[in-house]
Amino acid sequence: MSIPKIVKAMTVCLCIVVGIVALILHFNGNLADLQPGEIATSEKTTAKVSNGYDGGATSNKGSLEYLTEEEMFARENMYVFRGRVSGLKNVTIDFNGEQEVRCIATVLIEKVYKGNLTVGDQINMLIPCAIDLLGSTAEDTSVISQLKSGMDGIFMPWVYDENSRIEMNGAVLMYSDLASCGLADGMRWAFLSTDKGVVFERNAYSGAKNVINLDDVEKYVIEMLK
Repeated sequence: MSIPKIVKAMTVCLCIVVGIVALILHFNGNLADLQPGEIATSEKTTAKVSNGYDGGATSNKGSLEYLTEEEMFARENMYVFRGRVSGLKNVTIDFNGEQEVRCIATVLIEKVYKGNLTVGDQINMLIPCAIDLLGSTAEDTSVISQLKSGMDGIFMPWVYDENSRIEMNGAVLMYSDLASCGLADGMRWAFLSTDKGVVFERNAYSGAKNVINLDDVEKYVIEMLK
């Protein structure tokens, strides 16, 4: 192997090592302290996050802020895209004894209407409730609770940054530890294509009251984003 090729190979290896070290530093890193099923999070997250939920009934409190149709589409830090759900994973977040259950939806991006996204990529999106979990209830989630793997939809999640967080009972969860974006509530911000037609919060999107399918919703969304 020639010297330039050796140098190039060493440079690639060094970059990989640096990346691994940075990843370890970003997360709590003390994997030995993780209990079975727990998810590693950054040092800013003090809540415990674990896969699934094996406890009793749980309830998430909703927070439905009033926004006009125009205000919702005018939000800056938001993705708007069409995609197909390829996976759903419920997670339990333990805020020092007070638990909430959320779902991380993995969505294959098919069309992008707003935001720095790439068609063909998959994105993790945080859902404000569990999906198909017996005994779990959450306020204002009657639309998104119908989400299923393989379902098509148009989604308008808020983009998470280094300041996106929730604090409860003295514990903190940095949203970006779980997903790159998330739905602000379970009523708006999503249009789902189901066997019974398109499901969405019609009172919030009065301009879409006559839509029949997801293609109709797409035309409406593009028009509103103008």
